Amino acid sequence: MSKRKRIVTQTTIERKLKEKRGQGFFNEYKPWLTIRDVPSNGTVIRIKGWKTNRIHHLFSEQFELAYFYMLEWSTNVIDIREQFGCLPLEKTLYIADKMGIRHPTHPKTKHPVVLTTDFLITVRTEQGIEYWARTVKPLSKLTKRVMEKFEIEKRYFEDEGIKWGLITEREINYDLVHNMKWIHSARTLESRPYLSEAIVNEVTPVLLEALSDETLPCSYTANLVDRRFQLPPGSCLFILRYMIANRHWLIDMNKRMDFTLKPIQILNQAIAYS
Repeated sequence: MSKRKRIVTQTTIERKLKEKRGQGFFNEYKPWLTIRDVPSNGTVIRIKGWKTNRIHHLFSEQFELAYFYMLEWSTNVIDIREQFGCLPLEKTLYIADKMGIRHPTHPKTKHPVVLTTDFLITVRTEQGIEYWARTVKPLSKLTKRVMEKFEIEKRYFEDEGIKWGLITEREINYDLVHNMKWIHSARTLESRPYLSEAIVNEVTPVLLEALSDETLPCSYTANLVDRRFQLPPGSCLFILRYMIANRHWLIDMNKRMDFTLKPIQILNQAIAYS
């Protein structure tokens, strides 16, 4: 699939508006920017979300994807909307002019670009449902010019009654991120068509008992149970990931796990599988 032309004109902005970019919730939401719209100096990621059941477009692995994993694991986060456009454009132009800050423009066309925030999240709080805007940036990239752009963004969301915040590596729990990276693709059984709910129901009591022997590496124990049930190698390791991803079994997600070379400690069988 070829990438779209990465220029910004009034025509391209109007096209995105007609496509309802930046609108919708959950699986109906369309990000203002996708990986086809923006050149990347590093890794770009398309990942299917647990909460939204749609593909998310993320522009960095160490920061955007890392923070996305934290949002996915949080029970307070209901919806995640990435690359959210600050619209209408006239509003950020007005804010920038009022502040005496040069509004970002496209380097070739010189047309003002639509500012985007990395994440607009829907959060369940004690006060009710709230919307939080979060921009993710490493400390090393926080130049004076970048902070000027963030100030425009911040004031835009404040005027909308939305809490804005900046996320750097200091706010990212990389131990949790490491664990989420391992379990994230095992939220459903779709990728393992030979595994059914009935098989999982049959295997999990035996697997849980086997894993209680914390002297053996997790992968070794899982492989033994694979053989007992004559399952393809790796099946029980996937079932373990599945049970953790769905919170049926609890582990300390804030403690970095070496799931394949070391034993694993299941803290509690939180929810009976049915």
